[in-house]
Formats: sequence, C-alpha cells, structure tokens
Amino acid sequence: MQLKDFARRLPDEVWAEFEPALPAVVWAGTGRPPVGNRECLHALLYVLASGVAWEMLPWCFPSYKTVQRRLKVWSDLDAFRAVWRRLAERYHERHGVNWDQVLLDGSKKPSKKGANRPARRRWTAASRARPSTSRATRGPCPSGRP
Repeated sequence: MQLKDFARRLPDEVWAEFEPALPAVVWAGTGRPPVGNRECLHALLYVLASGVAWEMLPWCFPSYKTVQRRLKVWSDLDAFRAVWRRLAERYHERHGVNWDQVLLDGSKKPSKKGANRPARRRWTAASRARPSTSRATRGPCPSGRP
C-alpha cells in the first residue's frame, strides 16, 4: 500500500481492522447528522501519511475540527492506538522495517528552554484616529464642557 492509496480512499482491509474497535457514532436527531467514523479515519490517516497541516485538509474530507474531536474520543478510549499497534506489527511481520530509512520529524515540537523569542514589533502603520486640530488642543472643549 502506498501513500496514493490513502489519498484516494481508505483501503477496505485497513477499515476492517478499525471498524470494530471504534465507538459507534450516535445521532440524537437534532442538528446536522454526524460524519461517519470511516470518513474521519480516512482524513486522519491522510494527515499522518501526507504531513499536511490540519487546517489544510482538502475540501473532500470532513472539517479538521471534527476529525480532531473524533481522534480525542478514540485516544481517550485507547481504541486508535491498539489497532494502530496491530497494523504496525502485521506490517513488520510481512515486510519488515528498514530502520536506515526511518525519519523523525521534530518540526512540530517546541524549542527547548533558552530559545530566542521574536522581538515585539512596533506599530508603524498610520493611525486610524482623526488628526487633531489646533483649535481642540489650544483651549477648552468646543462644546463648552470642562
């Protein structure tokens, strides 16, 4: 299976592993019907495989906020991790892992202590306030109030 397989559709054999482990989505009958688990899982695996930011999910997937909420529910139940572990073990048994080609990406991690923070920038744009007139600055208020 390659990345393009996950981009086009969620393979049936992957969904067969996840379907029994994920909790069913229940609709109360009010509001918009919820998105199915399969669509959310497809979007999640697309993000993991492609490395695209959550906000940049293509329009054909559910909202990234929906997918993140669903992932939180799955993580709290430890459903996603258990199935992911089984699939990783099965892949390792069939194909093995070439540890020479494994990459670790730390670009999403915060920097360590002592890293320089960007300096605050001064506001240099034109002021939106009306320019003051000499009459208002010289004497008392034009309305006569002190």
